[in-house]
Amino acid sequence: MKDALDPERVFALVVGIESYQVSRRWSLPGPAHDAERFADWLTSTAGVPQTNVHVLVSPLGQNHAGAHQPATHEHVSRLLFDELPKCDGDLLWIYWAGHGYVDPKDQMLLPCTDATASRTRHLNLSAALRWWRSSNVPAGRFRRVVAVSDACRVETRRASALKFGADEPEAGDIDNERRQLVLLAARPGQAAKNDPERQAGQFTHTLLKRLTGLSVDESVENLVEIARAVQMDFQLMTASGQAWQEPEFVIERGWNGSSLFGDCWAEKTADAVAGPVGAAKLDQRAWTELGSLFPSSSLPAYTYDAYRWAFEVTGCAVPPGEVLPADHLLDIVRDLNGRQGTQHGLPLALPFVRYLAARAAKTAADWAAEADAWVDRTRERLDTAPVPAPPDRAAERPALHVRLWSDDGIRYWTRMWLYQKAFESVWESGEPLELDAVRVALVEQLTARRAHAPSRVEFHVPYELLEEPFEAWPIPWRGSRTTRLGCGYEVVLRCPDEREGLAEGPWHRKWAWLKAQGDRHPQAVREVCDGDVSEQLGSLLQESDPPVVVLAEVAESVIMDTLDAVLDGGVPIAVWRRPADLQEETAESIRTALAVDAGTFEVRTLPGRLRSAQIKRRSLALMWDDPWRLPERQTLR
Repeated sequence: MKDALDPERVFALVVGIESYQVSRRWSLPGPAHDAERFADWLTSTAGVPQTNVHVLVSPLGQNHAGAHQPATHEHVSRLLFDELPKCDGDLLWIYWAGHGYVDPKDQMLLPCTDATASRTRHLNLSAALRWWRSSNVPAGRFRRVVAVSDACRVETRRASALKFGADEPEAGDIDNERRQLVLLAARPGQAAKNDPERQAGQFTHTLLKRLTGLSVDESVENLVEIARAVQMDFQLMTASGQAWQEPEFVIERGWNGSSLFGDCWAEKTADAVAGPVGAAKLDQRAWTELGSLFPSSSLPAYTYDAYRWAFEVTGCAVPPGEVLPADHLLDIVRDLNGRQGTQHGLPLALPFVRYLAARAAKTAADWAAEADAWVDRTRERLDTAPVPAPPDRAAERPALHVRLWSDDGIRYWTRMWLYQKAFESVWESGEPLELDAVRVALVEQLTARRAHAPSRVEFHVPYELLEEPFEAWPIPWRGSRTTRLGCGYEVVLRCPDEREGLAEGPWHRKWAWLKAQGDRHPQAVREVCDGDVSEQLGSLLQESDPPVVVLAEVAESVIMDTLDAVLDGGVPIAVWRRPADLQEETAESIRTALAVDAGTFEVRTLPGRLRSAQIKRRSLALMWDDPWRLPERQTLR
C-alpha cells in the first residue's frame, strides 16, 4: 500500500485577477473570490499549511479578497520560477482565474493584472509546465504538478490589438518521470462562463463542489475520476441550457504510469447523460434552403448584432472578442449550429436569421419575408421553442445637414436638410455666402427647431474646408452667453465630393464592413503617427476592409497629407487635432481624450465622445462620412 501524500509537502500558487491595466472593460467580477475559495479548500479540508499556499489577487475596488499581493507579472514569475522551485515539496498546485487566450501553437496565455495593450504581460502556462517538468526543478522534488485554469481560451488572432510577445521560460532536459495533469475550463476558441452576481466562475464552482470534503491525497489520486465527473456535470448543464463551454482535461500519464491522452474519457461518459445535449441541429432541408437564401458573399448590416443577440436571447455566454467567426453568412450559421448551451431547445441559427430579417424588412422586404418563412418552417419541423421577435432599434434623433460648395473658394453656396428617417430640404441660399453668413443661417435653423432640436450637425464640405474649425463656431446659448457649436451638438465633417470615381468603391466597402460588424471590431481603429505618413499610406489603408477609423496623432505640418491618405484609402472616419490642441504642451493622446480603449469599442459612439472632448476644451475634428446617408446631390443654380 502506497504512502499517503503528506500535506506538509504540498505547495500552491493561487491567482485570481479581476482588474487589468488593459482597460476597465476587462473588469471581471469573480476570479479573486474564486481564488480565495480555492485557497480555502487547500488550507482547510485538504490540510495544506497556509504558509505553503501563495495567493496573488487583483480584485475590483468593491471586492474584498484579503491582504494578498497583486497578481503582477513580477510577482507571478518570482513565485513560480524562483521561490517555489526551492521548496522541498512533492506536489505543486497552480490555480489561475481570469482572462485567457490560446496562441497558434495552442499554448495557454494568461494575462497578468499589469497587462497593457502595447505590452500584454502574461504567463505562458504551457511553457511554464514544460519548465516545471524539466531539470530546472531540483531532482526528487515536485514529481507531480496539477494546473487548473478557469479562463477563456480565445484565439489570439481575435485580439490583434494586444501584444503578447514571447514569454517562454527556457526549459531544461525533460524528466519523463514527472507527472502533470491540466484542467482547463473550455476548449480552444471557447469562453469560460463567469457569474458576476455570484462572483464565481462556473468551472471553479463546479470543480469545488467535487473537491469539497476531500483530503489532498484523495483529491490528487482521484483527479481523473473528478475530471470525468466535472465534464459530465457540464454536459448535464449544457443539456438544460445552463452552460455552453466544454471543459478539457489533459494528462500525459496517470499517477500509476498508465497512458491517458487528451480528454478521451469524455466519450465514455457521454452515453450516461440523460436527454439530448444542446439544442436540435439544423437538418439537410434547412441547409439546402439556406443556400438559396444566402447567395451573396457580402455580409448585410447588423450581422454581428444578430450574432450577438442569438446568444443573449437564448441565455448563452456571448463569445468574447466581439468579432464574427467568418465572412459568409452560411459559415456563421455553421458556427452557430456547432455551439452548445442553448436554452429551451432553440438552435442559435434561428434567432440569428430572425434578427437579420427584421433589420432588412424596410430595405429588402421580399428577402426578409423569405427569411422569416424559413425560420418558421424550420422551427416547426425541428419542434423547437418559439423564436422571439428582435428588439426595435433605438429611434434616431434628427440631424441637420449643411452642404457647402464654392466657385471661388471664398464664398459658398449653401443648402440645408433635416434628416429623420428621410431628408427634408429646409433652407438654401440664393447666392454664395461668406462663412460668417453661413453660421448665422445655421443658428437660425437651430433656433427654429428648439422643441425638436437636432442632436448633430453634419457639414458636407469641399476639401479645403476640412481645415475650418466648424466645431468651434460660437453660437448664442443663454441670454448674452455663447458656447461653441461642438459643445451643444455633435459636429462632424464630411467630404463626399472627394469620394467620387474609383475612390467610391473602397469607401462603400469599408462602411459596409463596419455595419456588418455591428460598429465594433478589434481592427476597426488604427493610429497613424508622423512616421506612418508617406505616399504609400493611402494604398496601405485601402488594401483591406479595416481600418475604418484613423486617429491621426500627427504634427500640424502633415495633417492634410494624412487626410489625403484617409480619402485615398476610402477610410470613412478620421479624428485629428486642430492647431490649438497641438499647441498644448500637456495634451493627452486622441485615444485618451476620447476615452477610447485599446480593445474593441463601438465606433458609433465617436461623435458623442468628440462632443464630450469639446466640452473639456479639447480641439479635435471628426470626419464622419457615411455613404448611406447622403441628401440629393443637385446644385442650387
